[in-house]
Amino acid sequence: MNIQTSIYNFMRDFHKKNGNDIAVVRGSRKMKFGEFFCEIDRVAAGLFALGVRQGDVVMVALPNIIQSVVAVYAIAKIGAIASMIHPKLSADQFEKAVKKQSPKVVFLSEINSKEFKPYCKELKVVFCSFFRYTYSGLPKANEFKVYEGDGEDTMFYMHSGGTSGKPKDVVISHRAANAMAGNLLLSLGDKFYDKNAMLVVLPMFHGFGICVGVHAAACTNMALILEPIFKPKKIIDSIAKNHITTIVAVPRMIQLLLEEKSFSGKNISTLKDVFVGGDSVGPELVKDFDTRIKEAGANAVISPGYGLTETVSVCALTLDGYREGSLGNPLKDVEIMIVDEQLNKLPIGEAGELLLSTPQMMTGYLDDPETTSRTIIEIDGKKWVRTGDIFRTDKEGHLFFLGRKKRLIKISGMNVFPNEIERAAQELGFIKDCVAIESRKGGKTYIKLLVEEQLTIDEQSRIKAYIGKTLSQWSIPRIIETVESFPRTQVGKIDIAKLQKEESEKWN
Repeated sequence: MNIQTSIYNFMRDFHKKNGNDIAVVRGSRKMKFGEFFCEIDRVAAGLFALGVRQGDVVMVALPNIIQSVVAVYAIAKIGAIASMIHPKLSADQFEKAVKKQSPKVVFLSEINSKEFKPYCKELKVVFCSFFRYTYSGLPKANEFKVYEGDGEDTMFYMHSGGTSGKPKDVVISHRAANAMAGNLLLSLGDKFYDKNAMLVVLPMFHGFGICVGVHAAACTNMALILEPIFKPKKIIDSIAKNHITTIVAVPRMIQLLLEEKSFSGKNISTLKDVFVGGDSVGPELVKDFDTRIKEAGANAVISPGYGLTETVSVCALTLDGYREGSLGNPLKDVEIMIVDEQLNKLPIGEAGELLLSTPQMMTGYLDDPETTSRTIIEIDGKKWVRTGDIFRTDKEGHLFFLGRKKRLIKISGMNVFPNEIERAAQELGFIKDCVAIESRKGGKTYIKLLVEEQLTIDEQSRIKAYIGKTLSQWSIPRIIETVESFPRTQVGKIDIAKLQKEESEKWN
């Protein structure tokens, strides 16, 4: 497995491709590998004719359409950098990204061209229709110089919250993206293969979406079933129509699918694997999914995992069955260490910050050497990424997520982990999503638990009693408050930072 090459070469060579096999599907359009590779060359030549050379930035501000996949591999083939942009950024955010990254070309579609074009006066724009397979503004050309580097050159700019919580542009090399895909595939064995079909519904500006949903799947010749908009009923229709076997998603997506009666029977009988990351996976969600799958006569399982953009998404995955609170074991070629505040290694079972050492590691943060040097550190001659996440491990090496380091709450000198509180509350079965946040009154810190359900006094008492019994008295919520609905991030995760900020403004 040669990861020291372009992501295009890695995808092409990982498994031999049959030109007549389906590569990518969107709606009624099916593109076979023969056409797929021809289109990659066509777009690469067009970009080259527009003046794009190795190391130049090309922005891809597209939803999950076929042009997005083709464009990424075309950009890779000429050694340019694909800046993966949320297609529905605000105009101000897009302008800032353009000024910071200085792209030569930007791919736009109907959903953003009107808002973004005023900031593209110095750029070449390639318009890709959401409704038709087109590349308006891409010149016809046949010649281009193929990138044949060692894989250490930059492939992606990926937007991230950063391990510090401050938004950053993460610089990902070809080698790192290939290592992530390769480590995942080696860890999974033969779960991904050419008879499978991958639902690509996580957006491609998300590391999990582009590097697992697209790159890892394409390497093994799986058909990529693109769905640019997450609409539960349409997704269920697509699962049935395209015989989808594999899904990568955030928990919220699975929860919304389960709320549809049609997510049952023959509609989901082809499902085999559902890989979930980006948020906590509660036992109730797993139980509901298992029940629905068994009724359909299928054998699919939910496999929670853990990752961050700084390691090109997933770096740990559940491979031996769901274990409450666990996010699985490290992938092959991913080394972990749990450390204290002084970066001393902690014994098994003790909580501390998770460090990762792996070829999946990012190059750094764009134009931010100071934060890069704080995040990528060296211990005994080996480079590690500081995740900013608190974990503990057991004797079998399972990773148990306790929360963001920034979310750690101290009450009377004791460490309280919001993620543990949330998980304990969900174990009772009558709560789905919940968020534990820090609140204060009279100078004293306490826990407030936010839920979407209307709870009786008895149910609130049961929650408090159960948390006190299974965790500690400091973890017991003083207040349990109902909210109309939780704010969500661009990929469907609960926006905890916003909730905490709103709460903090009440007592600051």
